[in-house]
Amino acid sequence: MPCPYILDIRRRRIILPEMRVFFGIGLPLDIREQVNVFLETLMTRLPRMKWVEEKNLHVTLRFLGEVEEARIPVVTGAARETASGLEGFRTVLGSLGAFPNLRRARVLWWGLSEGAEESGQLFDRLEERLVAQGIEAEKRRYHPHLTLARLRYPASLPLESFSPPSGLSFTASSFTLYQSTLTPQGPTYKIVEEFKLG
Repeated sequence: MPCPYILDIRRRRIILPEMRVFFGIGLPLDIREQVNVFLETLMTRLPRMKWVEEKNLHVTLRFLGEVEEARIPVVTGAARETASGLEGFRTVLGSLGAFPNLRRARVLWWGLSEGAEESGQLFDRLEERLVAQGIEAEKRRYHPHLTLARLRYPASLPLESFSPPSGLSFTASSFTLYQSTLTPQGPTYKIVEEFKLG
């Protein structure tokens, strides 16, 4: 039977196993495919970017980072409470943007033209319940978005010359807790639990 913890003799402490987890709103297959078609038109024009794989596309909700496995039931419990009081909502992809800004971009994202307010309410409700369970509060302001690519070094992005397709919409009827495992080829995501809204 595997040992459920690691004993650090030098520091005289027990290290509990952890999972790197985050909450996101998954995209339907047809929307992921259409987003990926658009990304393929950008790849030749924006070199030196690390593009998100089609299967990993999602609307970011709340990144938790490393969480002790023993506390995952607390996290999922908070998410179930959150989901029980909210209805699904329509989401429409809007304009492109970058973090921290277009002149020194590190992350290329696709924002929401509809559903941003509802996503914010979902985040606020989830955050309140997570903090009540002892999870450290998020310090950054929530900005619902679909991460498209990352840059190793800051660069200027001429996004005014790119026109994403309009009218890409779907109903956000659930949100998901994902486990993220970092590999040399990029992160791999595994669904821990999905939470139906309503």
